[in-house]
Amino acid sequence: MGVLCLAVLTGTGCSLFSGANLGEASPFSKAEQFDFRTNSTQQLVAEAVTNVYRLGVGDVLAISVYGEDGSLRETPVDPNGNITYVLTGAVPAAGRTIDELRADLQARVAAKLSRAILNIVPVRFGSQTYTILGELNYPGTYLIEGRTTIVDAVAKARGLRTGYFRNSTAEMADFRHATLMRNGQVLPLDFEALLRQGDSTQNRMLQNGDIITIPSSLVKSIYVLGEVNFPRTVGFVSSVSLIQALTEAQGIKTTSDGRIVIVRGSLSRPVVTVAHYDKMLAGKEPNLSLLPGDIVFVPPDRYAFLREIVEKAISAFATTVAHETAVKLFNESIGTQNNSTTTRPVIVP
Repeated sequence: MGVLCLAVLTGTGCSLFSGANLGEASPFSKAEQFDFRTNSTQQLVAEAVTNVYRLGVGDVLAISVYGEDGSLRETPVDPNGNITYVLTGAVPAAGRTIDELRADLQARVAAKLSRAILNIVPVRFGSQTYTILGELNYPGTYLIEGRTTIVDAVAKARGLRTGYFRNSTAEMADFRHATLMRNGQVLPLDFEALLRQGDSTQNRMLQNGDIITIPSSLVKSIYVLGEVNFPRTVGFVSSVSLIQALTEAQGIKTTSDGRIVIVRGSLSRPVVTVAHYDKMLAGKEPNLSLLPGDIVFVPPDRYAFLREIVEKAISAFATTVAHETAVKLFNESIGTQNNSTTTRPVIVP
């Protein structure tokens, strides 16, 4: 077991790092550990209230006036974000909830029919989507229809994929490294707690453009990211050292101050160790042994706080894995054009 003295940004400490699992407490009790599981029941309730569906271009609504024959019309939200109804003309709809649109239309119709009661029923949602990738039976892009959660998304994708391993059926999903990305940032939640233990406080509502990635537990890779000359995924064979991984990435850039952050374990509760490139090359720090799933992140010199660096490392990892998984899914979908027995779609309406 090597001993690595760390300069952890705000002070100096000493952290142990070996081939053991960093998720286990005893060998790494001095390592920096973070907990990104920030959700609570109160937050989820507030999110459910505020995250209502807002109309967009391509949505189709059925509008009618109660008791008025011939008043029913199906109208789409047009490219200008408007809907057009016979009694009102063009009315702004994009960005509004159905209740907000109904109130506006009700006021406009009431000016012509004093006791009119307006009905609006969604016919088809077509403007907002999320993507779910990885170890699902039907990964792809799906429409958000009303309030949709992570569990709803997994169910829509027909559940988690299983495989045959050592004469038994095994789940292939790696929940510890699963992510939900929104606007380029990873949202803090614990997929293990949600999908293995049923912790509803982790069941986030999805928004337009969200990307869920559940990678495979069978993939044995190390991710070298950040200020390196060739960010890449390094395959793990029998052993990989930190210097070897950085060499595979063609070294670090001059935009780094030489710190190297190793993130290991669950992304919701990662354990983090900091190494220093120049000191390792000079033999003043040991060349650390890496494990499959490790994230090796070289931060730009502008980042001062370790928590911020870890968040950037996880975001870089999520982007990389989502991209690799999407490319794999796309290549598989091209193959299905000549294979009628495979029915895993890329886009699911």
